Amino acid sequence: MFRNLRTIHRWVGLAGSLCMLVLAVSGFFLALKSEFGWMRPPTREAGEVHSLESSLHPTQVLDAAFAVGLPQLADLDDVDRFEYHQKGHLYKVLSKDGYHEVQVDAAEGTVLSVGKRNDQFTEDIHDLSILHPELRKFLLPVVAACLFTLGVTGVVMYFVPVVRRWRFRHRNAT
Repeated sequence: MFRNLRTIHRWVGLAGSLCMLVLAVSGFFLALKSEFGWMRPPTREAGEVHSLESSLHPTQVLDAAFAVGLPQLADLDDVDRFEYHQKGHLYKVLSKDGYHEVQVDAAEGTVLSVGKRNDQFTEDIHDLSILHPELRKFLLPVVAACLFTLGVTGVVMYFVPVVRRWRFRHRNAT
């Protein structure tokens, strides 16, 4: 039984360690994404917006973002997220494909920045949806089960010899 447990631990450990390596590296970059300028374009400062009525309507913002000419951001179907940032007085329009971001001034409608959102790409790697969006629903629970199995078999393999030595010493002492 102990030999079978080691075999299971070895193979699950190999698969689990590969998954953990991907999760650890991508998690590291996601945790520090605001520290790395290449992960996410910095938020630009825009003009002052004094009231909600003085800011641009979302259709005007989308028109400005589409006018940039990115093939991955050509119409409304290409938009993944549309965000308003009160602190910077700007809108961010993010594409579904290509991980592009367009920052638009909320007061004037000028495009402040066009950049790549590498943090979104890293997040897709981290949650394994880069392989297939639906695969993460199946694969992440399997990875979790493998890591749980790895933990249980590791604890058993550590404590079985300890208990055997303790029993051996206890029998010989009496």
